[in-house]
Amino acid sequence: MPSAWMNGATVPMGRTGNTTLTCRFSSMAPMSTSPDPIHQAPTPLPSAGGRRWVQRADGDRRALGRLRMLESEGVIVLNDRRAPGAASSPIKRIAISSGGVFVLDAKHVKGLVTTRRSGPVSNLGPDELHVGRRNCTLWIEQVAHQMDVVRDALEAMVGGSDVPVHAMLCLTRAEWGVASPVEIREVCVAWPQLITGRVQAGGLMDSPTVREVAGTLADRLPAT
Repeated sequence: MPSAWMNGATVPMGRTGNTTLTCRFSSMAPMSTSPDPIHQAPTPLPSAGGRRWVQRADGDRRALGRLRMLESEGVIVLNDRRAPGAASSPIKRIAISSGGVFVLDAKHVKGLVTTRRSGPVSNLGPDELHVGRRNCTLWIEQVAHQMDVVRDALEAMVGGSDVPVHAMLCLTRAEWGVASPVEIREVCVAWPQLITGRVQAGGLMDSPTVREVAGTLADRLPAT
């Protein structure tokens, strides 16, 4: 029986009448060495903890972006500052204007803003910050601590103890039942427009003093 060639091997093909049918196959092309996309190992999904970290980081960037309007004439802004040797979280933003020094943090969180005192009737305890069902009092404590760090840093300059220092927590997407900010432990909790207005409002410090205060804080609280 006639045959056909296939990579050096013969393959019988058959006959039609007295005519022999033959077929010659060209050599097969070598197999591709590139990975088959269908059979590639799937890209591992980030863990739940990783997704939460990404969401928090992205939320913080959006929240601080709402405060970029602070950077106007007469306002000096220092970002991501830390006390030397401190293990606490960095100070996200410090704004220095004629109205004083403003220690700022921002959170991208939804929910109705309320204050509560959860202790017994005989001792209700301190005010707590709640946004929706979430107890956010820890944010108050963090910003209050950062305010103390800034006040300590200002002691390095003459008259630094007289510089007014304000702590402000900006909730960029929260809901407000009343058209007024909340103040807990010297920390003002408010929305971006109100905080921006307070920072940009006039005060007692002139431009040279604003620059001196900013320089002192930049030296005492290096960038992270």
